Amino acid sequence: MSIFRMPSMTTEQMLLTIRNGLGLSQTPKKIIIVGAGMSGLVAASLLKNAGHEITILEATQRVGGRVYTLRAPFTDNLYMDVGAMRIPSNHVLALEYIKKYKLKANPFYNTTPHDLIYANGIKTNLSTYQRNPDILNYPVAPHERGKTAEELLTIAIKPVVDFIRQNPIKNWEFVVREFDKYPMSFFLRNNPVGISLSSGAIESIEVLLNLEGFPELSFPAILRELIPLFNPDIHFYEVEGGNDKLPNAFLPELKENLYFGYKMTKIEQRNHQVTIHSTQTVSQRPLQVTGDLAIITIPFSLLSFVEIVPRDLFSHSKRRAIRDLHYVSSTKIGLQFKHRFWEKEGILSGKLMTDLPIRFAYYPSHLIGTSGSGVILASYTWEDETLSWDNLPENDRIRNALDNLATVHGSHIYNHFLTGVSHSWGQYPYSGGAFSMFKPSQESELFPHIPAPEGRVHFAGEHTSPHPAWVEGAIQSGIRVAHEVNNLPKTLFK
Repeated sequence: MSIFRMPSMTTEQMLLTIRNGLGLSQTPKKIIIVGAGMSGLVAASLLKNAGHEITILEATQRVGGRVYTLRAPFTDNLYMDVGAMRIPSNHVLALEYIKKYKLKANPFYNTTPHDLIYANGIKTNLSTYQRNPDILNYPVAPHERGKTAEELLTIAIKPVVDFIRQNPIKNWEFVVREFDKYPMSFFLRNNPVGISLSSGAIESIEVLLNLEGFPELSFPAILRELIPLFNPDIHFYEVEGGNDKLPNAFLPELKENLYFGYKMTKIEQRNHQVTIHSTQTVSQRPLQVTGDLAIITIPFSLLSFVEIVPRDLFSHSKRRAIRDLHYVSSTKIGLQFKHRFWEKEGILSGKLMTDLPIRFAYYPSHLIGTSGSGVILASYTWEDETLSWDNLPENDRIRNALDNLATVHGSHIYNHFLTGVSHSWGQYPYSGGAFSMFKPSQESELFPHIPAPEGRVHFAGEHTSPHPAWVEGAIQSGIRVAHEVNNLPKTLFK
């Protein structure tokens, strides 16, 4: 079975669904949606407007899932997006919902020529490094000298990328089939289709391109993430005032359907119906909701703790996918400063790349050039890189991030520091990770079974989509599952 097939609906059809809805259902049903992240909200909105009776169970006290904006403890109306922080310009479904709800999308500057680099004890900036990549003293092979980390990576993956571009749908399937068994690190060291890289070249790629912590994950999975991030034709956006304004825009139409603070404990299918058992997270009061269908949008990392009755309601392949699908850890640390000292250094947005524990920092793309305080995303780490941070208490995370930033910018920044906060998705009880990403062979073996319905239970979420780890994937899955269930007859399944 082919992997990550594009959905049967075209992008244009999905855009029309956002604009015009599903149309009234021929078979209105009672539908339970578990999870009020973007996929659950999209499905709920479409299905409610199609005439279905909708109940949404959400374990937290907010909507958005991994679209999460922290405003405390910051002052001056500042914030940090600890979840989704950027929307690529080719993610047209997310941008369409921003337009639908009349939100303002501002540029998110993912990179600039003035991006800072601090590696091997050397401080420079991106434009200087691009002119002289050897300035950082990575022990690359002689034929690799004079090439940036991005150029080295491009050389290694170019045959595959060029092949995909010839026929993206068909050739992606071939790439997954042929290369899904390779970890990224193995592919780069033992390139089966092109030039292999030295360990020094791979080290520079891992440090400067934020791939450290990912080398053991699937080559196609990492490649899928790299293509938008390093495509110069793709720009990025953020929602003005915080990305959580997007999920919050669904609240006026769905607030009467939402039950906050209810954590699912059991899925039971009997007598032509499905019942979702849940518990109120504070009072422990049980709540049972019975409907014709259920749509489960929570991560598989959480679904693995839910009882399924009868056990064979879910196929062996689905249970294996729930058990094995890999979720990436991610930790962010934000620091607020009285003055935006970085702008005086000529840093107007963009990022810092370093081999210090903070690894990557991002300078805000909003409020540039205005007076007052500002918030830096002082540390953004993934996978194994999060472990050293997650073992620390909150105050130590903030202090160490501040110390790392001072190593790069100078001790004067201590005088500007106001407050800080961290968020670990690996330790967050309502996600079990930041996003799904395949280990070797998982895409081939697991993905065909991830979005497949099981009896009266259907599935959505970024992990079920062709765009895992992105808001676009969550939205796409919400539209897909809404079409999937809209006109299903009530008595289709026993």
